[in-house]
Amino acid sequence: MACSATAQAVRIEAAELGQGFILKEDGICWALLPRHLLDETGLISVETSPAPSTLGSGEAYADFWDGMDFAVGYVGQAAGAASCTASLDGIEQTSASAGTNLSGTLRFVEPGGALVQYPMHIVETLNHKTFVAEFRNPAQTAFQGMSGAFLFVEDHPIGMAVRTPEGQRQMEFIRIEEIAFATRRWLDGRARTVVAAIDTPDDGLADVGDRRHQLTLVSYNTAPTAAELGPEGLAREDGAYHFDFDEVVRLTFGFEDGEGQGIQRVRIVSEGTGAKPLTVRVMVDPSNDQSSPQQFNRGQMSPDGLFDTGIRSERFARWVTILIESVQGQGPVRIDQIIVE
Repeated sequence: MACSATAQAVRIEAAELGQGFILKEDGICWALLPRHLLDETGLISVETSPAPSTLGSGEAYADFWDGMDFAVGYVGQAAGAASCTASLDGIEQTSASAGTNLSGTLRFVEPGGALVQYPMHIVETLNHKTFVAEFRNPAQTAFQGMSGAFLFVEDHPIGMAVRTPEGQRQMEFIRIEEIAFATRRWLDGRARTVVAAIDTPDDGLADVGDRRHQLTLVSYNTAPTAAELGPEGLAREDGAYHFDFDEVVRLTFGFEDGEGQGIQRVRIVSEGTGAKPLTVRVMVDPSNDQSSPQQFNRGQMSPDGLFDTGIRSERFARWVTILIESVQGQGPVRIDQIIVE
């Protein structure tokens, strides 16, 4: 079945892997997902469908009533700017529901954005908040990473999977009516403080000043195209790094004073018209021996050469690792600045 641009199923990468749904309200892209995918930081990465996918990242908030396995998060970067087209009004006004429909299709987004659809039928309506659906194919069962997948009737979501016991044919869903009510209430209240932070004016790159941490290059895995174009210049802030992309490029930095620092934002700049990074993953590690890497952000560099995590909840780190997972353009790739604040 063909999927319209408004069927906004997405893949979620957080403390756990899962699925979700994105929509735009007042110009901001929001992700709807289960609470249990999150850790205390609330950091999420989002990958859209259908392929080729776009990436985005943000923070999610689970401040709903006890027992509701639900969270809402904002989504920035390419996924939030260009790929978020569904609306909350569309969910609130839909006539599709688990009460009037007894079958639908579960939409699951794979890495890379491919969309897999699983026919299901509703076997228990339980109450006004939840229902249970079962795979129509006896050979299909729930698996890890399926939590947060939405059940659709045509292009209308009717529920989000929250209990997906691995190997079982049945899953429990929160009804779309409950999700729409909770989302609207949250956006009309708690979201105002989140929006204020998102809308904080960007101070640009010209005057980073004391916020910029001084870095030392610890290790890298990809040789530069010439000796004078190595990654050491990124730490010294006096030269660009040029390299040929054949595998995931890893750059690990420590801090000049040898101590850990609080990290709120990472920006990467690629100047000129040549090849640039595309998919970027930022890891932070608070340990002394680089044994505890944690994802800080994953997203895509814009075509004009800027990757920006935005201002995020502060994370303590002794090491910062930049992973270049894919590139855009042809020829040697160029990185001019890595700014850690």
